[in-house]
Amino acid sequence: MKLLNKFSNGPFLFESNYFEDDRGVFLKIFNSDNDFLNQYTVRQINYVVSVEKHTLRGLHYQQGEAAESKIFRAVKGAAQIAFADVRPDSPTYQQATTVVLDNPKQAVAIPRGFATGYCTLAENTTMLYLSDNDYHINTEAGLLWSDPKLNIDWLTKDPILSEKDKGWALIS
Repeated sequence: MKLLNKFSNGPFLFESNYFEDDRGVFLKIFNSDNDFLNQYTVRQINYVVSVEKHTLRGLHYQQGEAAESKIFRAVKGAAQIAFADVRPDSPTYQQATTVVLDNPKQAVAIPRGFATGYCTLAENTTMLYLSDNDYHINTEAGLLWSDPKLNIDWLTKDPILSEKDKGWALIS
């Protein structure tokens, strides 16, 4: 596995080991022995298919002891991943960053203390994301995808959203 980009506030983009021959493909999704992944544990693995292009899911996070680190990968299609720092004591508090994943070899790892979301850039985009904690509805929180303070430059201006994601509050 190879580190491609480390963002100033903690998340990083990496590329997994990949092998292809006439039989097919082998892709190592996660290896906790890796120097930059050894801080992550895997408690839950989620597989999500979004049929429509420009489906936006997020921005979501868990509060308190239920906070999650996540690793996102676009297994099929492409997605713009956004992550916003929600740690009040962080020097990058309320700052958001995006990265496009369009190759199953690449993934982005996001530590606890970030609201995360993604917008699909192709039909039938399949996302795989790993989490180090269980989901707890009573600690669920979110931020409005279009929050002007976060200033996320989404690659669509008219996303397909769930009713819940339309109703999240602003970070301010």
